Amino acid sequence: MIKIENDKYQAEINEVGAELTHFVLKDVNYDLVWNDPDGSIWKRHAPILFPAIGRSNEGKYLLNNKFYKMKQHGFVRDYRFDEVKRYGSAKVELVQHATPETKKVFPFAYVLRVMYELVSAGLKISFTVENPNQTIMPFALGFHPGWNIKGFLEEYSIELEGSATPVARYGVGPVPFRNGMIAPLAEAIFNKIPLGHSFLDQGLVILDVHNANSVLLKRKPDSNILRINIKDFPYLTLWSPEGKNAPFVCIEPFAGLPDKAGEPVDWYQKLGNNLLAPGESKHFETVIGTF
Repeated sequence: MIKIENDKYQAEINEVGAELTHFVLKDVNYDLVWNDPDGSIWKRHAPILFPAIGRSNEGKYLLNNKFYKMKQHGFVRDYRFDEVKRYGSAKVELVQHATPETKKVFPFAYVLRVMYELVSAGLKISFTVENPNQTIMPFALGFHPGWNIKGFLEEYSIELEGSATPVARYGVGPVPFRNGMIAPLAEAIFNKIPLGHSFLDQGLVILDVHNANSVLLKRKPDSNILRINIKDFPYLTLWSPEGKNAPFVCIEPFAGLPDKAGEPVDWYQKLGNNLLAPGESKHFETVIGTF
């Protein structure tokens, strides 16, 4: 495990998947990130999703008229990052390169860089995808953190800052696939969305946040818990394990979408996918701010 620290925060990152496992407020000794001691609810913490988001139809996808197998949410979360670069006590970069094994399911050389930096406002996380190939590389990238909650989920809501209203929701069904529909989110009150297990027990909720700058996690009556910058991410997914009354909620910035239910999808044509030109890179950044 890799630890970084400043005067306000501590964070811990696993070299496997470059996954954030702890983000601690030092003054109150409170960990914001979900940890499940026995793995009975959800064994992960904040996985990085690449090069796929969601489950592929028939467990595979299409690329240049050839089918490739793909696990749910891709494979990066299960592989160790092969470089670690420290920049003082509060900043670290982890780098993962393609291997012969990854090329069997994703036939590209790629470089994924993930930078964690503790700043006065919170935790800044940067993701950079590089394409050293001679062809266009399609990919999706997502950040899937689980945030601890105190009390009941029904006490919480999210607020989309800068978002157009009404808030639009992508239809889901059968879970976890999209059904191809998009419509206003009935539960939204302008740009505010009440949370609760009855809302999330039907499965993931995918929002269109192309115009939003950030998302706030709030607790009644009027406490701000977190602010997550989402300017670089056009989609936001909300999730808590269905039927488990789990004491955490996932608020997930996505640059990509799950498959629409049906046949395996051509990744060059898939809605939400990024198409990265040869020799180019794409950068995504978020800041997890606290109050």
